[in-house]
Amino acid sequence: MKFLNQIYRLVFVLFFLFFAGFIHSKSIPVGMTDASILQVKVTVQYPHFIQPWRNKNPEVRQSTGIYIGENKILIPAQAVYFYTSIEIKKPDSLKVFTAELERLDPDLGLAILKFNDPNASKDLKAVTFSNEVFLPGTGLVMESKDQRSLEEKKIRMIRLDMEAYASGYVELPFIEIQSEEKLDGVGELIVDVSSRIPQGILYQFKENNTGRVIPTFSIRHFIDGKNFPFKGFRFKPLIDSATRNHYGLRKDDLGVLVAEIYPGSSADGVLQLEDVLLEVSNFKIDPKGYFDHPKFGKLNVSYLFHNTNDTDSSFGKKIKIKVFRNKKPVSLELDLKPIPESAIRIPYGNSRFQTPKYLMLAGIIFQELSEQYLTEHGNQWRNRVSKELLYLNDFYRIKRNSKEGKVVFLSQVLPLSGNKAYHTAHQMILKTVNGVQVQSLEQLQTLITESGTPYVHFVMTDGFEMIFKKEEIQSLNAEAKQSFQIQRDSNF
Repeated sequence: MKFLNQIYRLVFVLFFLFFAGFIHSKSIPVGMTDASILQVKVTVQYPHFIQPWRNKNPEVRQSTGIYIGENKILIPAQAVYFYTSIEIKKPDSLKVFTAELERLDPDLGLAILKFNDPNASKDLKAVTFSNEVFLPGTGLVMESKDQRSLEEKKIRMIRLDMEAYASGYVELPFIEIQSEEKLDGVGELIVDVSSRIPQGILYQFKENNTGRVIPTFSIRHFIDGKNFPFKGFRFKPLIDSATRNHYGLRKDDLGVLVAEIYPGSSADGVLQLEDVLLEVSNFKIDPKGYFDHPKFGKLNVSYLFHNTNDTDSSFGKKIKIKVFRNKKPVSLELDLKPIPESAIRIPYGNSRFQTPKYLMLAGIIFQELSEQYLTEHGNQWRNRVSKELLYLNDFYRIKRNSKEGKVVFLSQVLPLSGNKAYHTAHQMILKTVNGVQVQSLEQLQTLITESGTPYVHFVMTDGFEMIFKKEEIQSLNAEAKQSFQIQRDSNF
């Protein structure tokens, strides 16, 4: 009898887990009168990448929020970078609620907020996201223009594609849409026109009447607290016959060339540079890097690694690949991992909520190179910055090995009488200090503080040199802080 009771208990637990999973994954239509769409006002204060000791003037961002249950709101990540306050209005209510950021994913471009008031979500209806995507199809954009009315506008959902659409590091699936109506692209909910089942969130909309929607299966993966997998390499197309002949490929062979491998990533230690990727999960890869998906048609090979749609995802599994190495076919397996942030030598794309670091020495500002620093120079930034910095940003963003450090450079010299000999120095890459190669600002700071010599000798990659007495560095820093209203020698 005791044994039977244990069996009944086990069956009950399994049934409960199955039922809970079914409810969680079930698609629930969203009605026009459902209290699910919120107005979000975010005050942000962005850092100044050229003068990193100060912030820019505050700005206000308006966005759409979607209530997802448990006092949480879904919102585009771009709306909350460097926020100072978040205010939320519910439908049919004049009261303003505050919230804080719980977490965000810079590659997916979404963030989750949480009400500060535990009772704020009263009368709100949660939106659930599942794996159901109806493509091609017609959808409705649910816009909250004010707290008393909700507008719906029609869109055409064209196809699924892959891109780092949130200016992130990882290519992820998105739904391409078209509409003749004016849309904002600030996090509006998209539902299927007939079933009203959520299809995704409108991330951006352009003047050419096209936009991009984050698909529902990616949203669900993020809400569940899971990381997104990353393939760990970059590839180049193999479309010219001369290159294909060089790698021993026949005329009818497919495949793309592995051109870059991220240290510490899924591909590190498995793939090799100049491998030709022929197959992934039994799908043949064409010379441009595409494969034929049975439902969505031609898709970039990155989908097979980065997709989190339960129906055909490799998330949490080993993924089988076939490569052509040294003119011989080789079968391999990749254990998919999230992108290793440590593999990024020069940060690019969105800020990922990272404040620019600086270190002041003798009134001279040193920084670590980022694309955000370069683009801060205006629309013509590529013509205004150092060609050496531009070249590194274009071709050396990813570390070639795990030991390679950041690019530390002299960004500007604050004009003081004690550093007058170096006033013309600008955007120079620092090579060594007292003969030691510099890998980061933290290391540079340590080299200065722990130096046992009376002089500090800086050498740039172009041969330019600077020499200061060690005691001069602090006295000039004190003068610079007073003259230029800088609070600290460093911000890390």
